[in-house]
Amino acid sequence: MSFERKELANSIYFNAVRETKFKANLISIRFIVPLSADTAAKNALLFPVLLRGSEHYPDIGKIRREEESIYDTDISDSVYKRGDLQILELRMNLLENRYAIDGMDITGRAMALLEDILFHPVTEDGVVREEYVESEKRMLMDDIRAQVNDKRRYAMTRLVEEMFEGDAFGLSELGTAEAVSAICPNCLMAQYREVLARARIEIFAVGNFDFAALSGRFAAMFARISRAEPYRLETTVLTKPREEVKTVYERQNITQGKLSLGFFTGHSVSDGDYHVMQVLNTVYGAGVTSKLFLNVREKLSLCYYCSSSENGQKGYMTVNSGIEFANEKKAVDEILAQLDHMKNGEITEGEIADAKLALIDSAGRVGDSTNSLVNWYFACVMNEEILTPEEKIERFRAVTKEEIVRMAQDIKLDTYYFLCGKEDSSK
Repeated sequence: MSFERKELANSIYFNAVRETKFKANLISIRFIVPLSADTAAKNALLFPVLLRGSEHYPDIGKIRREEESIYDTDISDSVYKRGDLQILELRMNLLENRYAIDGMDITGRAMALLEDILFHPVTEDGVVREEYVESEKRMLMDDIRAQVNDKRRYAMTRLVEEMFEGDAFGLSELGTAEAVSAICPNCLMAQYREVLARARIEIFAVGNFDFAALSGRFAAMFARISRAEPYRLETTVLTKPREEVKTVYERQNITQGKLSLGFFTGHSVSDGDYHVMQVLNTVYGAGVTSKLFLNVREKLSLCYYCSSSENGQKGYMTVNSGIEFANEKKAVDEILAQLDHMKNGEITEGEIADAKLALIDSAGRVGDSTNSLVNWYFACVMNEEILTPEEKIERFRAVTKEEIVRMAQDIKLDTYYFLCGKEDSSK
């Protein structure tokens, strides 16, 4: 496996991950833009509308038939946030050329379809088709409104909203239902042109391509676009915790409480030693060998689930747990007690070894799929440090107990969110 990166044009990059063991290749085009309340909904709607029809394939049925004719090539989209940035992705899975039984240039045909979808949307009166915009708006609003139905995910989302109130990271990458409702074909077309002109564009090709020819084709595709001054892309890292913990109780008609705690860590991926935080988090609450799982869940039976996760872009950690309302105080006390144990150096070599083993196993499996590889190297590019999984594994191996304890002492509770029942007496 090898990785190469080059700039095709102003803030447009081509990343080649050569790996010959797969039958299917992957192309991912990621448009990186600021996460903003004014544009999040329009950006989230953009690619779903483009995938409804293009100039040569004006409806979704024609697009699907063309995909099927290219050995079941699949083009899909996704949107998510990374720090204070919104990532818009078009992803194409396609069979490698050598497996075509009829000699088809699979890559060439698939690229032609991708280019048509991305650069030649079906239009009416110079803007994207209103029928497609309205249909996708309804589906996006349904998705936004349905988030409350997954209480575990909802509580985690609400914690972030409260912890980062007034910060771009507190916004949803989907926007709001109200913002989606206000989108019209004209404003969506304007946003489409804005994204093409100003987004940072990261193109990834994973598999066994003729990379020189592929990068040349992408360069020619994007050369037709008039590029403007690229967006300024920044993520603000937490520099200090609140003076007083922010406490939020939200009541709904539910039978199981969802407790979400947000912690300031003081450490981010730009520090150079973030692998220590990853080991720390795994010892504390990520996985079945962690302190939270073995003590809060298994030993004391204070919760249905309890786990931690770290975010190196913003410099925070969360603990999420499902509990009986009556167990709120006991569960919180034990969650914080386990963190205090870590701060005091009460960590066994076995706990550290188990955490490292889990992280090493995860990094070792990056090469098992094209999806894992593209996500790995995209994170490297965004972190401005290209590391192979093997190099990351060596960093995990080198982490010491003393480093974990020192880093744990910087962690402070920042935000307390509890989704509880309407009638419980916990507060």
